[in-house]
Parts: sequence; C-alpha cells; structure tokens
Amino acid sequence: MFTLTSNIVRRTVQLSVAAAVLVTASVSAQADEVSLSNTLNSLEQNIAQASQEMISTAKQEFLLSLQTQIAEQVYEVNSSLAQVSLVGTEENNTAIAAKTAENK
Repeated sequence: MFTLTSNIVRRTVQLSVAAAVLVTASVSAQADEVSLSNTLNSLEQNIAQASQEMISTAKQEFLLSLQTQIAEQVYEVNSSLAQVSLVGTEENNTAIAAKTAENK
C-alpha cells in the first residue's frame, strides 16, 4: 500500500509542476484564448491520463493484496487440516494398539 501512496504523491507533484510550468509559460508568452484553450485541453488530457494510471495501479495493488490474503488463508486451512489429520491418525493407531493389547 506504501507503493501506491508514494506513486500517487509522485504523480500529483509531477502534475502540479507541469501545470505551473504551463501556466507560467502561457502567461509570459501573452497567451490568447486559442493557446489558453489548447493549454487547458492538454492539461485536462494529462490529468485524465494520470487519473486512469492511478486507478489502474490501485486496482492492481488491490488485486495483489486480495490474492495474498486468499493464499495466506488457504495455507492456514491446509495446515489446520494436516494437523487434524495427524491427530486423527495418532488416535486411530492408539485405539488399534489398545484393542490389540486387549485381545492378547
């Protein structure tokens, strides 16, 4: 989850710097309505693309986390079943040994 947070922070900083550069460049170049519109459209596209990437990354992180949790639970269930099986086998062996001793 730390990776996801650092990616989001990094991406946000990158977008903020890019936006500041674009705004500064357009103001200093005496931007007219056309270039301002182009700048805003470009900025909107960059933000949309970054948002999609962040959502995709978050989805991947979430799926990996779920897969890890499921694998851990399956391992725990398998371990518990193996222990129950061993205890049951030992009890059966003890019961068979006791019956054999009684029959002698």
